[in-house]
Amino acid sequence: MYSELVDQLRCLNVHAESWLVAAADVTDDRHIVRGVLGCPACRAQYPIEDGIGDFTGGTRLPLALEPPAAATAADDALVMKLAAMLDLTDASGYVVLCGSWGRLAHSLRELVPVQVVVVNGPPDVSMGGGVSGIVTADRIPLAGGSARGVAVDDGFGLADDAARAAFVRSAVAATRADGRVVGLAADPPLEGVEPVAADELHRVGTRTGGQPVLKLVRAPR
Repeated sequence: MYSELVDQLRCLNVHAESWLVAAADVTDDRHIVRGVLGCPACRAQYPIEDGIGDFTGGTRLPLALEPPAAATAADDALVMKLAAMLDLTDASGYVVLCGSWGRLAHSLRELVPVQVVVVNGPPDVSMGGGVSGIVTADRIPLAGGSARGVAVDDGFGLADDAARAAFVRSAVAATRADGRVVGLAADPPLEGVEPVAADELHRVGTRTGGQPVLKLVRAPR
């Protein structure tokens, strides 16, 4: 967990929005490897293990995701496409990669050294080096409007459709005005997201705008 990201984390309990404070037991450079996040408002605690903040209520999710395979040329092309969809023209701010998108976190940072938050990602994605992890049972515990972009898919490891819907709503809410939201082409339109591009696999939108829908060129295999 990147130490400067802690300012963007929020307690999930029902009360006025509250930031969290971190107590680190083990650190590596500017990343918290093991420690605890605490809420000053309600005294809730969220452990950090292996660089991953656990917001599941103390029970880590058995994520229903296959471990990522070795990187391929197709993955390299997908990383380029993801950077374009998220409009990563510089390294400012942070982006959120949900589900299986998380396997591209380090490759994305090699392309554009933006901070990356992996939420409910594949189990063997390593944390550190600009990549932080979160596991959550439904909502993403990030401050509203703080992420420059978010990518979601269908691999969240959540219990039911209601939890999945809450997860996606919280992902959109965490995205800043004019920030990019990347989803699957088969997903229904997201409330509060204006479509800007689409192909047979993905759709891209922003929190604001009204640009016409464009066709993305399919990445070479």
